[in-house]
Amino acid sequence: MKYEIKKIKWLECLFVPMKDSNSTTVQILAKAGSIYETRETNGISHFLEHLFFKWWKKYKTPKEVAEAVDSFGGWFNAYTWDEYAWYYVKSAPEFVEKSIDVLWDMILNAQFPQAEMEREKWVVIQEIMMYEDNPPILVIDKWKNFFYWDNSYGRSTLWPVENIKKFTREDLIRHKNGLYTKDNLILVIAGKIENQKKLENIIADTFQNLPEKSSIEKPEFKNILPSKQKDFYSKKTEQNHLIISAKWFDGHDTKRYAANVLSTILGWNMSSRLFQNIREKQWLCYYINARHMSDSDSWVFIIRAWLEKGRFDFGVEKIYEELESIAKWDISKEEFEKAIGYNIWQVQMWIESSDNMADFMWSQYLLYWEIKTLDEILEIYRNMKLEDVLEITNKFKKENLYQYWIE
Repeated sequence: MKYEIKKIKWLECLFVPMKDSNSTTVQILAKAGSIYETRETNGISHFLEHLFFKWWKKYKTPKEVAEAVDSFGGWFNAYTWDEYAWYYVKSAPEFVEKSIDVLWDMILNAQFPQAEMEREKWVVIQEIMMYEDNPPILVIDKWKNFFYWDNSYGRSTLWPVENIKKFTREDLIRHKNGLYTKDNLILVIAGKIENQKKLENIIADTFQNLPEKSSIEKPEFKNILPSKQKDFYSKKTEQNHLIISAKWFDGHDTKRYAANVLSTILGWNMSSRLFQNIREKQWLCYYINARHMSDSDSWVFIIRAWLEKGRFDFGVEKIYEELESIAKWDISKEEFEKAIGYNIWQVQMWIESSDNMADFMWSQYLLYWEIKTLDEILEIYRNMKLEDVLEITNKFKKENLYQYWIE
């Protein structure tokens, strides 16, 4: 797997050629998620994402914006999360220049007209209400506040409604100019790349007027654990939506690969312990999984489950039994080897498409400023020993676990 990182007019660019691909994906990533917000600006990053899809300079109406990509059958979307905002166009390789043109106009020339902004506030508020009615998503936002406290790491990406209502055009422009800058963006092109030099010249011409330096900094991450090990939010749901969490390993720690294997053994697929013992044997839930999540500052392991209300306490007890078993090194060599194989095959299949390859690359580079190739990652898994996984199972001791649920 080959790739090249180049600075083009001070804009970080990542080229990932895939000669046998039938598509090319162009992505722009900004370190501009909700952790860059204050209590007063909470929600503005996501609101800004919505307004980016409206009036530009070259494509002057929402319809023209949509038609710009629909006209060549492309996929066009965006997403805002804690640490980043992400915009992409995936197309047939012959339309890659058009994709760059669309994203350039979006990032540089968004107009934020007042009337359109006021209409979009209603749309965003409806989206918030939709998630308020969606307990599996709502529990994540409530849990974040419980686990990370009331700071930019613990607040929602969408909420609160009162902030959305009061944002002005000047607020949006200030936030955009403060974060959508050459030193704070990464442009990724993955897939079939037929003339990289030409694309580099286009990027140099079209993105040269970006602001040079970001002026908004994220606050210091204070890794303070919750003051109590259990809490809940009352929503009168049909099921109890549970999250069990533990402080884990940051993205720079190579133990994260062993953590991925441990997550697989415990609850990442249908043959995992939690799925088999909690869902299949006990019939306690429809959904249960476990995973290790990390970004450049925070890192956490979480188990998520939707448990039957009448047997909630019993279900939690059974989950803790599985965790206690693993904490006592109860992992067989066969179980370990199956999990290793699963991770090796999953990462290989994941990067078959140009958009997933782009995600695979930028998620490493944006957050950690280093990239491990597929071969390097496969080598880590192939050389891993059962002892490497057993070494980190103490994270599952009961005193290290924090429980939050919606009921």
